[in-house]
Amino acid sequence: MKSGSIAVLALLSCFVVAGCKPKEDVIAKIGGEKITVASFKERLEATPPAYRSYISTEPGKKQFLDLMVREKLLLEYAKQSGINKKDEYKTAVKEFAAEQKKQFKEYEDGLLMEMFLKELQTTNINPTEDEINKYYQDNVQDFTNPVAVVAKHILVQSKEEAETALSKIKSGESFDKVAREMSTDRISAEKGGLIGPFRKGELVPEFEKAVFNLKKGEISDIVETPFGFHIITKVSEQKIQPVPEETAKAEIKKIISKTKFENWFEDKKKKLNVAVDYAKLGKVKNAQDQADGSADEKDEILGKFSN
Repeated sequence: MKSGSIAVLALLSCFVVAGCKPKEDVIAKIGGEKITVASFKERLEATPPAYRSYISTEPGKKQFLDLMVREKLLLEYAKQSGINKKDEYKTAVKEFAAEQKKQFKEYEDGLLMEMFLKELQTTNINPTEDEINKYYQDNVQDFTNPVAVVAKHILVQSKEEAETALSKIKSGESFDKVAREMSTDRISAEKGGLIGPFRKGELVPEFEKAVFNLKKGEISDIVETPFGFHIITKVSEQKIQPVPEETAKAEIKKIISKTKFENWFEDKKKKLNVAVDYAKLGKVKNAQDQADGSADEKDEILGKFSN
């Protein structure tokens, strides 16, 4: 028989006998446990970047291997000790498994939404060139002669509260005082409701429409947005540098995409008969509610502004 045929038969015999696994390159044995080159390399690569320069040296690799040996040895004797049969251990493992299951579900859901949003961005809510060009032509002054506005607002969650706030201001109380006392946008409230400067297209449309139509110092009626009910006053308005057409069109694409997404979202809410009872939020109390508004320091309700 030719040597080639022998080699083929030998290879086939590996599958028939179900043996012939690749021989593992073992660095260390600890009782019934072992550390292979592959497992050692995997652990090295999972090490935080700050330590990698040291463990890439010969002394570093030796020290790292010694630590892995100690780990395996401790694990072996921990198993023999019977600790894994104690209720405290079993409870901790069970709780961890439940948390991991929860995190995995969150990852699954998050990934699904992320991929769906990417698909939406290239289909349903992706603006056409014609839409972008039309928006630019219809709003060309906002880009060739743009203005930046600084405003103050009071945000509350019911129309009744908004009416109370407006009544106080009309009765002579200062806008700043009412904002500090009543506004749920705590970041701006601490500054008397101050937000801005901002251009058109940076905030929600309902808010922008109201504020850009105000004269300096004028106070709006009650303005409803997805965030609640606002009382707004314009502090200042000044001309700023024109926006190049290409930059403008990139901004317009984002504006139209956002509008299309909001319209898509509202349509789907109706189809799924979404019902929300915001009044019940008052019953929700947790540790974060006691943190003196620490979460509010991260994000403003209408976006991020610089004064």
